[in-house]
Amino acid sequence: MIPRDVVERIRERADIVEVISDYVRLKPSGRNFKGLCPFHREKTPSFVVSPEKQLFHCFGCGAGGNVFTFLMRYEHMSFQEAVKALAQRYGIEVPEVRTGSRREGYLQVNRLALRYFRERLLHPREGRPARDYLLGRGIEPKMWETYSLGYAPPGWEGLKAFLQAQGARLEDAEEVGLLIKGAKGLYDRFRSRLIFPIEDQRGRVLGFGGRILGEGEPKYLNSPDSPIYHKGEVLYGMRPARDYIIGEKEAIVVEGYFDVLSLAQNGVRNVVAPLGTALTVHQLRLLKPLVEKVILLFDGDEAGKKAALRGVEALVEEGMEGEVVILPPGEDPDSFIRTRGREELLRDRRPALNFYLEELIKGFDLDSPEGRFKAAGAVVSFLQRIDDPMRRRFYAQYASEALGIEEEMLLSRMDFSPPSSTEHKALLPTEEETLVALMVQHPEVISWVREAAVLEHFSSPVLREVAEEALRIEEEGGDPRMEIPPLLEERGVGEGVFAAAFTEGEEALERIFKDCVRRIKLKSLRQQREGLLQEIRRAEREGDEKLLQALLLRQQILLKEERALVRGAE
Repeated sequence: MIPRDVVERIRERADIVEVISDYVRLKPSGRNFKGLCPFHREKTPSFVVSPEKQLFHCFGCGAGGNVFTFLMRYEHMSFQEAVKALAQRYGIEVPEVRTGSRREGYLQVNRLALRYFRERLLHPREGRPARDYLLGRGIEPKMWETYSLGYAPPGWEGLKAFLQAQGARLEDAEEVGLLIKGAKGLYDRFRSRLIFPIEDQRGRVLGFGGRILGEGEPKYLNSPDSPIYHKGEVLYGMRPARDYIIGEKEAIVVEGYFDVLSLAQNGVRNVVAPLGTALTVHQLRLLKPLVEKVILLFDGDEAGKKAALRGVEALVEEGMEGEVVILPPGEDPDSFIRTRGREELLRDRRPALNFYLEELIKGFDLDSPEGRFKAAGAVVSFLQRIDDPMRRRFYAQYASEALGIEEEMLLSRMDFSPPSSTEHKALLPTEEETLVALMVQHPEVISWVREAAVLEHFSSPVLREVAEEALRIEEEGGDPRMEIPPLLEERGVGEGVFAAAFTEGEEALERIFKDCVRRIKLKSLRQQREGLLQEIRRAEREGDEKLLQALLLRQQILLKEERALVRGAE
């Protein structure tokens, strides 16, 4: 475990607005900051960050917590991993923590592999073929460092021997795809290849891509999906591009590794690429909190156009703004920027929906009635996927002019019934959630809870356990404000608690506390009376007078306690 004093020092240094701003574009809103929630799809910002409370909460989906729980939820980390990540960010030394988790083992073996590939690239003799190739493509050493490029030499067991010497588990290396099991044992997957590490936004290496140097197939080889790497959920170049994406408020999506490197080499730094797949909604969700629009920049061949069309479909599904640039035939972003420069690169950008509709209509014979009918059907099918009614109407008008039919004919074929919403709506917090929120926010409430003896009346066993843990932490000299939010996240009961933390006011703290205690006890007493009533009826049916008298006496006691609580509120 990381010592509490170290965790407390990290909490004091880590500003929640600063940290979350790396993931979400926040704008001032009164005393708080607001942005689009990174945990669910929305168009109107409902994600609020409070610098005063050092908490975040989404009033749309209910997600909430402190700086640790944000990283836990967004980066899929444990509490210990979130603490270490923030410690690294703020330059605070943390005693080495061995979590023993499989995920950490996979990440560690990838870190070692990257070290090996980097050393091979820079080796005076072994790395020369890769260095010459990079320089020949116009990629200079500064970019090698920025994108952590590496080299896998021709041998079959170079990486394997290195990992063994470092004490790594070869089973982990096999599971993440670095090694392959053959008839004679394990051997290196990547050989004679320039290596592109595939990182998440925090720089953790999830997988690798490799470009063959010399003869061989396939030309490009990627790590297979693994417990830590799913190619449709990661964007190449996201870590070095993120700050530039935030600054430009737009991201350029290209097709391949060298497109990214070449654009970055020539000063276009807000650029990323999917990994051998069509752009997915999962990848767009990495960009959505950071941008106002996404620019799809693809080759001018048929494959490039198809990739752009699939990208627009993903943009529409995720409700994001976009533009498309299709380069001239025979050009790709790498060749184009080297011959024509960055100023010309995005000159022909056009709205993504315009591009999609134009390409869609091109696929039909508009000179025949049947062709126009089928084209109209395809257009209607696409337009119905656009959420915004006004935008849908404008593009219906645009498509009707292209098809030569009346706009109302298109609109009449659309189903305007509202889609069934699966979006979670956060409910009002319960009294128990509000009380736990007070314990998290205000240290003095801990002693009040202990004196009120209210926890035995909780109806939620999980919230009762969390509250009891807060009492224990306070007794041991810890800080519940720091340690309880991650526990709420892990137990899945944080939504109502953090909603309450955002709505309660300090000026009425004692009144809110007393009201919560009264309501919790009243609810508990009424539940006890309901259960007691069933026992009384059973005793009457069975003619057990002695038990009946005892139950009636207990009923009177509960009624007396209930009346006292009601009078106390008057």
